[in-house]
Amino acid sequence: MGEPRNELHLDANLGSRESLRFTPAGVPALGFTLSHASRQTEAGVPRQVECELQAVALGQAARLANAAPLGAAVRVSGFLAARSARSRQPVLHVTNIEFLEGEDHGIQTEIENEGQAR
Repeated sequence: MGEPRNELHLDANLGSRESLRFTPAGVPALGFTLSHASRQTEAGVPRQVECELQAVALGQAARLANAAPLGAAVRVSGFLAARSARSRQPVLHVTNIEFLEGEDHGIQTEIENEGQAR
């Protein structure tokens, strides 16, 4: 049957965010919210959907999300996991983030170039 699937793709806007922190191994980590609004079809009926999702990113994705202005339109992909052993609330672990305003978004290009220089 293969591995169970756990992959989410979402277009959203960056909401509130925590301060950038670093793991004991020195990897950047950032917690933030994603706000989504779209029109979907359910049981043949169109409906407006809106939600806010807690997210966390590590490494390059954390740097990108930290440098972006709040409200920036993004396309993210990642997987869902429980917040902690005590809280089973889902959190999106963002493994990829791209900005939807132009192909060469200034923030994304700056951060990627910064990473290559290291």
